[in-house]
Amino acid sequence: MTAVQRIRYILVMATFRLLTLLPLKLLFLISELITFIVYHLIGYRKKVVLANIKNSFPNCTTEEVRFVARKYYRHLSVMMVENIYLRFVSEKNFRKMLILDDPSIFDFFWEQKKSIIVMMGHFGNWEYGAGLTRLLPFKGAAVYKQLSDPVFDKIYFDIRSRLGVEPIEMKEVFRKVHQIANGSQPTIIFMVADQAPSNSESPYWLSFLNQDTSVFNGSEKLAKKFDLPVVNIKLMRVKKGTYRIIPTLITANPKDTKPFEIIETYYKLLEESIVDAPRYWLWSHRRWKHQRINA
Repeated sequence: MTAVQRIRYILVMATFRLLTLLPLKLLFLISELITFIVYHLIGYRKKVVLANIKNSFPNCTTEEVRFVARKYYRHLSVMMVENIYLRFVSEKNFRKMLILDDPSIFDFFWEQKKSIIVMMGHFGNWEYGAGLTRLLPFKGAAVYKQLSDPVFDKIYFDIRSRLGVEPIEMKEVFRKVHQIANGSQPTIIFMVADQAPSNSESPYWLSFLNQDTSVFNGSEKLAKKFDLPVVNIKLMRVKKGTYRIIPTLITANPKDTKPFEIIETYYKLLEESIVDAPRYWLWSHRRWKHQRINA
């Protein structure tokens, strides 16, 4: 970071630290103010949000689309507060903020001393997902793509590191996963897998939320290359600041799956989650900015 960026980082972190001295209930009241500013005053990516929801649920009325959008912005504001709190929360308190359904899936692979890939989407608060390693004996590693703003990239790097995971840049993924797969310490490799690839990255195309959608297939390729079991997790908010982790085994034997079976299964599970609770997905992401070439 440049000197100016370092100063920005210090100022932002000092502000966040002061905020976390407030009672958590008061912080969540502040999130209502954030909702008003982001949705009503600034209208942050409102056109993108409304278009994404409308195209995903073509049978919804305009009022129903706006209702989901308002709920989404409220969720987004709560998530901002949750992530500020995550930067400074103690491990003891953080453990109280996560509930893991059916740990037996992970226990099985731990007994086999197997590292696994955990796939999740931008659903619920995905930053909490990395906290899974605070509930289990596995080490953690999280694949991430650098944010364009170095200050907030550093903040989220710090959050993931505090939750006990090693952040891995995408350009380092193959080398790092190779080391993990051949190492002695079972590790959970977290991959937020619903981002939009560019057409130059030779994406795989499938139907998702009633739309032709380009997707990364890196998770499946890594799973098959290094024989890593794949588990999907869904993060459902129990209350503000507390999430339930719901795991689903996609495959214990990736090399036995058909081509694209893993990624297809993942997107089917993600779509089911979004349809059940649409407010919790990241609608402000320009998910469908690319069109299939020669479609």
